[in-house]
Amino acid sequence: MPLKTAKVNLETKAFETPSKLWHSLMGSLYPVAIWRLPNESFVYGISDLRPQIQKYQKLEDAGKGFYVNPFLKHHPSLPQLIKSDLMVKWHKKKCVQTIFDARLNDQDINNFQKALGITKQVLHQQKTLTPNNGFRSDVVKAVQSIKKGVLEKVVLSRFHDQTLPNDLDLMIAFEAACEAYPNAFIYLISTPNFGCWLGATPETLLEINNNLFKTVSLASTQKLRANQTMNEVAWTQKEIEEQAMVSRYIIDCFKKIRLREYRENGPKTVRAGLMAHLKTIYEVDMEEVNIPELASTMLELLNPTSAVCGMPLQPALDFIKKHEKYDRELYAGFLGPINMDGYTHLFVNLRCMKIMGQTGRFYAGAGITENSNPEKEFEETQLKMQTLKKIIFRP
Repeated sequence: MPLKTAKVNLETKAFETPSKLWHSLMGSLYPVAIWRLPNESFVYGISDLRPQIQKYQKLEDAGKGFYVNPFLKHHPSLPQLIKSDLMVKWHKKKCVQTIFDARLNDQDINNFQKALGITKQVLHQQKTLTPNNGFRSDVVKAVQSIKKGVLEKVVLSRFHDQTLPNDLDLMIAFEAACEAYPNAFIYLISTPNFGCWLGATPETLLEINNNLFKTVSLASTQKLRANQTMNEVAWTQKEIEEQAMVSRYIIDCFKKIRLREYRENGPKTVRAGLMAHLKTIYEVDMEEVNIPELASTMLELLNPTSAVCGMPLQPALDFIKKHEKYDRELYAGFLGPINMDGYTHLFVNLRCMKIMGQTGRFYAGAGITENSNPEKEFEETQLKMQTLKKIIFRP
């Protein structure tokens, strides 16, 4: 269906800047997503003006929008689609495009206009700070299971609840994250189903641009020293093997659909904020392989990746469910824009936090292998949480 520019009976001043759109819709019954892709200067925002309309599961049929899928929703994945009924594009905080879906009727527009600025704070209730203990002991149990041959690797996570600053403005935090982490996917979302989340994730799940399919193997973590170059980073055998496991997982997914025509680039050392990772890129020419539903097929095979779950998949998932004893919610799930301006770019939701009133819940995980040390793995999660804590608790 065609798109059209803003209707004259809707006050578009509310969309002049990302901040105005966010503050008009955050906490309302209308889902809103604002994001900036890695190494880009444009910021996008969308809102779903017809949240009661049926959502689509298959990526190729979904139309334009923003996918949000929790960690435990897989086989099949059940992403919520925030439809791009309203799509706004900004450059340097100035609106350069406002488009509405032509299928909207006057009632949709009128209801939306009445809701602007009216938040439903019940969606983001204050939470009591919750302890999250046991990570180190779980690492010990995981190593024992790996040595017994039950697992090859399992990714254990934890969260840390912390009281947020009274004067916290999430859009200022979003802009600070964009500046601090140019290579990451920066997003801010609010939906009635999932609440309010902010993230700065470095990991692509899958990308489609001009019929080129891409996915990434990203694993292993090192803290970078000041002014340290990527050429100066040295990796241990444990870290190299951890990244190789993720790469093998992707290649196994290709084998399941008998796809042999792919290009492999890496592993290379890359920077992600305060950390370095090992990264390998896999690319497929979709016209060459002629698999019409390659994206949705690979999405089902890749999610959840071994980088956030482990190997083999089911034993690792069973271990996580038994020992973590909390719901990861959107952490380690996937999200991102689909079918927007000719591209789809879904990311694994790492380096993220959930906002619950004056409480922020920060998430992080670590890949556990046979040679893992509980204290070092705990320190790795501490380091990963600093990605957003440095932004939220700036002096």
